[in-house]
Parts: sequence; structure tokens; C-alpha cells
Amino acid sequence: MRDVKEPEVRRTEIMEAALRLFSEKGYLKTTTQDIIDEVKISRGLLYYHFKDKEDILYCLVERYSEPLLQRLSTIAYNEKTAIEKVRAFVEATLISPNTVTANMMALQKTVDLHKNRYLMDRFAHKVSGIVTEYFAHIIEQGISEGVFHVTYPLETASFLMHGYVFVSNDVNSLDVDQQKQYVAAYKDLLECSLNANSDIFNN
Repeated sequence: MRDVKEPEVRRTEIMEAALRLFSEKGYLKTTTQDIIDEVKISRGLLYYHFKDKEDILYCLVERYSEPLLQRLSTIAYNEKTAIEKVRAFVEATLISPNTVTANMMALQKTVDLHKNRYLMDRFAHKVSGIVTEYFAHIIEQGISEGVFHVTYPLETASFLMHGYVFVSNDVNSLDVDQQKQYVAAYKDLLECSLNANSDIFNN
């Protein structure tokens, strides 16, 4: 009897198998046939769920990014003050080494490949648009509270978030001290751009 599974269950199964293979064999050496053999499904079923290997990778990146985006949404729309939200927003995007799993490392290694640069740029544009909406809400709240003085909140949020997302893609490959310098620079940029009444990060 054919093994019939719910679409989301099957998609998850395919993505997890692909990530295992990317980790073991490397993304470039993994073929769609390898994934088909690993999951023990037909080629037609694989292509029913995903267009190709790149599509699987893109969906994996989306899946691993979803918890962070949900957390940023919660921060943006909770009952905290705007300044508290800005601090929490930046803190949430800083990845602690203690929280990095083997799967996350394998996925990061895969997306860092030059071949996947376009894919990551496409994903970064999508994420930037989402977090821009969140951060614009925080800026508008800060304006209403009288703590931020920004003439164009949406446009300012767009510059700040697009720059942060795209620079972060490159900063991931730097050592810890260099990463800290970028974070410090970004905090300075935020304070200047938001024209806050007081230091946001208590530097």
C-alpha cells in the first residue's frame, strides 16, 4: 500500500532529509535523486511539493527564520515603550553561540555558498519588507510618545532594516570582535536616525 501523508508532513520530511544530505555530502554534491532516495518517494511527489533543490533550500531558510520573525512581531506589538522595543528588537536578532544547533550550522554553511547568493538576496528582500513594517510601527509609537523625532517613519524604517538585514548576511562570517563592532555601529546609527530624547542603549 502506498504511504500517504499529509502535505505538510511530507514537506517537512523532504526538507529534513535534504538538510541531512546537505550536511553530510554538501549542497553542491547532493542531487534531487539523493533526496528522493533518502525519503523513499517518487520523483513526481518531490516535484509536487518543491520546484527543485534550490526551492527546498529556500523553504528551509524560511522555516528556520520563522521563530525569529514571530518574536520580532511580538516585540513590535506588545505593551512595552518604544525605547524598550528598540532594545528588545536588536537583542532578539543577536544569535548566541549557545543556541546554534548542528542543523543551523549546516544550513548557514549551505546558504553562504556563492551559488546561493541570489537565493539569499531574494530571501533578505522578503525579510526586510516584513521587519520594516514591524519597526515602522515602533518608530510611530515613539513619535506619539514624544521620544523619537522622525519625519518619515516608514522610509526611515526601510533604510534601517534593509541595511541591517543585508549587512548581517556578510557579518556572519566575521569573528566575534568584528561582529561586536558592527552591532555597536548599528546602535549608534539607530540613535542618530531616531533622534531620541535620550540614549536608547545606555552607552
